[in-house]
Amino acid sequence: MLQTAIPIANVQTLINPAATASYSDEDLFTQMKLQGDYRPFEILFHRYYSLLCNIAYGLTHCQHQSDEIVSDVFLKIWKNREQLNIETKVRYYLQVAVRNKCIDFLRKQIRERNYKNVIDRDYRSDYVMPDDQIIGDEFSKKAEAAIESLPPQGKYIFRLSRNEGMKYREIAEMLDISIKTVETHMRRSLIHLRSCLLQN
Repeated sequence: MLQTAIPIANVQTLINPAATASYSDEDLFTQMKLQGDYRPFEILFHRYYSLLCNIAYGLTHCQHQSDEIVSDVFLKIWKNREQLNIETKVRYYLQVAVRNKCIDFLRKQIRERNYKNVIDRDYRSDYVMPDDQIIGDEFSKKAEAAIESLPPQGKYIFRLSRNEGMKYREIAEMLDISIKTVETHMRRSLIHLRSCLLQN
């Protein structure tokens, strides 16, 4: 749950949907940001908490960690509400924020696991070949450079798909474009990346 710095009610507390349904997410966020009003924030929290926890659980497969991730996202939004600018729908902003937090968590787990494996391997062997690591680092740098050379919209769509794990339909809705347009950008991006990576 959220830290005591935000006196939010228990997640199980029911807020009458009829009393809040008339408020759009964007209106609630604007009121929270400009007036520092806590009530709109609480409504957004209860409106999306379960959905965001389900998204987080689908990535982490850990209920406790999912709760923590969603709570951390809302806590950060509340703390930075005055400086925060959301240029897309609040719903999509929350979904992407939770996905990013999940990806950070999973990457940290992978790094810790790999570090442990390297330590264990070094301990068991008197000689460790560094070639695989060097090749992997060089390929990663080349791949990142290729992605950075993509056109702005193509690069953004590619990162949403590959880094954030968003589906084409979700990207299309978020950017207010057709799924066909998303598919076209992804196809062009993959052709470009394949060409760059195959160059000597």
